[in-house]
Parts: sequence; structure tokens; C-alpha cells
Amino acid sequence: MSFAIVKASVNHTQTIMKKFFHALFLMTALLASGAQASIVRGYGSGALVGGDLTDPENNGNPDANVNYNAVFRSSDGAGFNGEGPFNVFDNQVGGGYSKWCCGTGTVWVEADFGANKYTLTSFTAASGNDEAMRDSSHWQIQGSNDGITYTTIFAYNNDTTSAWAGRLQVNQYFAGTDFATPGAYSIFRYQSTATYNNYMHQISELEFFGNAVPEPTTPALLALGLAAMLILRRKHKH
Repeated sequence: MSFAIVKASVNHTQTIMKKFFHALFLMTALLASGAQASIVRGYGSGALVGGDLTDPENNGNPDANVNYNAVFRSSDGAGFNGEGPFNVFDNQVGGGYSKWCCGTGTVWVEADFGANKYTLTSFTAASGNDEAMRDSSHWQIQGSNDGITYTTIFAYNNDTTSAWAGRLQVNQYFAGTDFATPGAYSIFRYQSTATYNNYMHQISELEFFGNAVPEPTTPALLALGLAAMLILRRKHKH
């Protein structure tokens, strides 16, 4: 065997080994981070995760609007009645009274958790049952702590392709891959600014998941106050 052939064989082996170790490194990093990309969980109510922040016990009663851990508001009226906006929190994926339809232009619905703040770790969004042109082409998940200033956590903007390939499809999106890990918010809002062909808007369901951010305890607040007083005294001495 000639030296040239041996050298070529060695170079080829080294290339394969580099690719192997690079792939191994990426896989190890992915497993270590626990990161996930958006997934299609399936279709219909059975594909929902369940137990989200708005209804951790899964016992919400949409007919009476009770047993929810949040207050709901919308630009498109209030209530679970008919195809109302609060239907996105009824733990059902379907048509008719299980979806929100049929506003136009900019529309939004939000869940307000009051004094409780959460860092969003993932959320699900489910398409409606009607034609895809009613899907939002430009939509966001936003966070707020005062109901006035909102920060975009996740945004989908695509004039040609819906986020949902099928009807009643449940997608799940994750912090760290689909959107940057956000700060803590007490209000989470879904907002749509456009649909395909400027058609009537529809969405079937939303679920929000996150980690609670505890309020400062009384001792912690006292410690902060004491620290502030000491700093002020030092400034006055100088």
C-alpha cells in the first residue's frame, strides 16, 4: 500500500472522528440543558398538557366562570358564552363553543394572576376547527405587571404559513429554545394582529406554564430597608 493511500485513509478517518465527536458534543449539550424545541402534541382536547397556571386543578367551570386562578380579560368582550374569548381557557379543543372566534384586526385575551408572578417556561396554543385562513399570521405571547406596559415574550410572524399544519392541532413552545427565558409577570396575554387574507380570527385553546416567583418575606424587606438606611447614613457622613 502506497504512502499516499495510507495518508488519505488516515485523513478520512480523522474527518469521520471529528464529525462523530462534534455530534456527540452537541447531543451531550442538548441533554444537559434539557432544552426542547416546539412540538406538535397532537389533536383535540386529549393533546393538552392540563393543569396550567389558570386552572392547576383542572376543575374550572366555564359555565359559571369559577375555580380559575386568574381573572380573564379581552378586547373582544367577556365570557365563555358562544364563541367568546374566554373559551381559550376552558380546557377544550374543538369547534363551536370550545373556541374563540370571529374578531378582526388586532384582538387579544389575557389571564391576570393578581399578586402572583410567574416566569413562563412553556405554553400551548391550539388551532380552531375552521379553515386555516382564520389562523393568526402574526401573533404574540406578552407579559405585563401593570396591565399597561407589555413585553413580547414570543412572536410568530409568517404571511404564508400557519403555525398549525392541521385543524385542532395543539403546539407547545418552550423557554430557552422557542423564546428567551423571560422575566416574571403577573399577566400573560395572547395577541393577534393579522390573519391570513385578513379573515376572521380564531383560536381554540391556550395553556400557560411557569415557575412562581415568591414575594419578598417580611424579614427580607426589613433587611433591605436596614441596608438602605446604612447606605444613606454613610453618604451623609461623607
